[in-house]
Amino acid sequence: MKSPLRFGNFIMRKSVLIFILFLLSSLPIHALHATPLKDKAGYQAQIRNLELLLKSMDDTSEKVAALQEILQSSRGIGREQELRSQITELSLRLRDMEKTFNQLSTGVDLRVFQVEEKKGLDWNFELTELLGPVIKEVKKMTSRPREIEKLRNRIKLYKSQLPATKKALKNLEALMANVTNAPLIESLNSTKRIWESKHHEIRTQMNIAVHQLEQKLSERKPLSQSLQEILQIFFKSRGRNLILSFLAFVLIWFVLRCVHRLIQRYSPFHRKERSFYVRIFDMVYIFLTVIVSLLALLAVLYFFGDWVLLPIAIIFILGIAWASKQAIPRFWSQAKLILNFGPVREGERVIYNGLPYEVTSINLFTELVNPDLEGGHIRLPLKDLLELRSRPISENEPWFPSRCGDWVILNDATHGKVVVQTPEIVELELLGGASMTYRTVDYLSRSPMNLSCGFRLWITFGLDYAHQGIITQEIPAILEQAIIDGLTGEGHADSINTIKAQFKEAGSSSLDVAIIADFKGSAGSKYILFDRAIQRICVDTCNRHHWVIPFQQVRVHMARPPDNRR
Repeated sequence: MKSPLRFGNFIMRKSVLIFILFLLSSLPIHALHATPLKDKAGYQAQIRNLELLLKSMDDTSEKVAALQEILQSSRGIGREQELRSQITELSLRLRDMEKTFNQLSTGVDLRVFQVEEKKGLDWNFELTELLGPVIKEVKKMTSRPREIEKLRNRIKLYKSQLPATKKALKNLEALMANVTNAPLIESLNSTKRIWESKHHEIRTQMNIAVHQLEQKLSERKPLSQSLQEILQIFFKSRGRNLILSFLAFVLIWFVLRCVHRLIQRYSPFHRKERSFYVRIFDMVYIFLTVIVSLLALLAVLYFFGDWVLLPIAIIFILGIAWASKQAIPRFWSQAKLILNFGPVREGERVIYNGLPYEVTSINLFTELVNPDLEGGHIRLPLKDLLELRSRPISENEPWFPSRCGDWVILNDATHGKVVVQTPEIVELELLGGASMTYRTVDYLSRSPMNLSCGFRLWITFGLDYAHQGIITQEIPAILEQAIIDGLTGEGHADSINTIKAQFKEAGSSSLDVAIIADFKGSAGSKYILFDRAIQRICVDTCNRHHWVIPFQQVRVHMARPPDNRR
């Protein structure tokens, strides 16, 4: 008995083979090869072959009768087994010749009258019974080339036997010309008659095989005509059944899925957060949808009585089910996800392709949403969630560092306006009209600083130590007011939040003043402009008040020359 694994592999191989050949199985032989009408010469050849065959049958019958007579006489004592074997062999040959005579004279394939007998019950027999209609149809489709090849092999065998019989007769004639013994001559004559009968029988069988081969070859049709007939027959019978069964499957699947969506939309249990029992209902409903759709497919084939496609469909479904047993652990993991007690859960945050998303729905196709990205709604098959992990969403947690229209500055000093940001790319429009495009994960790796919520400039300005007396109070106040007046005069008053100037530290070569300027987010495009403007206003203010701006001083210490005096 075969193991379950080998039996499953056997079913899978059979289902694939059947699925490849089921189109061919819908084609009857008589539709492809209609027997053409014979002319007078064809009938003459048939009659001649029948006459030769009838003579061989008479000779074989005489041989059987003679052997039976010997068996029943005293001459058969001690030779019973040999004689019975010869009689059996000749009887089988006579039966084959009678079948050939009937088939050749009637032009009817006698195999249609054969009835197969059942011989027991086992797995192989049951599988053969299930695939019987399919195998018979396939055998019909391949019978013609097999018969042609069989006839060719038979003719080849007869052609190899004829020279041997001719040689035997020639040797017997040469031998008898030199024999004078009467009993020996009688025995040789008997042997000669046997070989003449064998030679005659072989030649007759070869002529019949040649005639049958010519008849089979004359039944060939052009390929285009055969294909046309195949398509016509296919779409009139099994093609129609196949299409209708497939349409039934799709229709039932579509209707049940639409009903499920209506239930999800209008059911009071689905409107709220889906409970564990609601998820159980959804999972069972999906399973029943598959089962009912497959039953609809099989029901259509059963209704039309298509006993070829029906076993194909059953074996194909069983093969898929058997092959799916290896995926049971994966199916269970997916079922846990649908029931919302897996590693990814609805309403939590998950990282997919380096970007954060909210898991809004887990079903056969899971929906992930990032509200800050254009096209940030992704639909994933359930199996893609198996390697992901989710966590609860924190309050006020950002989904992306920027939005379209925001001005940002990257850690490589790139300053631009976000015009496109999707799960795949982020495009920045730079000042002057140029643009830069980044992969979204590369954009995040550059730590973008969003200026559209407000930003601060921190500028350090140094003065000479000669102004030490006024550096802590007077100079910061003058610089602060000068910067406010300067930016206001240039039309930037609406962009300013606060500007402060404070003494920072006494450096190695200067007294440093820290200028802290806070601007509104609407001024994000002026980030670099304000940095330069503040530097310029500070220099102009120093010029007006004659404040000295120091430069880095380098002191050179000269070593004292050695004293050469003695």
